[in-house]
Amino acid sequence: MNEQPQSDVSYRDSVGVVSLQGEVDIVRAHGLREHLVSLIRNEDLGLVVDLSEATYIDSAGVSLLFELAERLVERRLRLAVVVPDGGLVTRVLRIVNLKSVAEVHATVGDAVAAIHD
Repeated sequence: MNEQPQSDVSYRDSVGVVSLQGEVDIVRAHGLREHLVSLIRNEDLGLVVDLSEATYIDSAGVSLLFELAERLVERRLRLAVVVPDGGLVTRVLRIVNLKSVAEVHATVGDAVAAIHD
């Protein structure tokens, strides 16, 4: 059975921070696509996607992150993704080289600071 994922949003200065919990998969990716973009305010410098509590990510979830990075670049904004060391999500995002399109950090604080730099 597919675990029902959750997301929480907060703002740190000019950076939106969305924390995704549960599975980031094909079932969830379509709805998340527009939701994540809608979280960005006009005054924001970028978006942090915190995957610390994500338990699984599939190819649709990976595609979502790459597409989100592309859409943010079009708006001259930055994307940072929080991925703690170890676990399936970390391995998947390392294999697909997420660092080629987004900042990747171990903590939300580091990710927010990177967007401000």
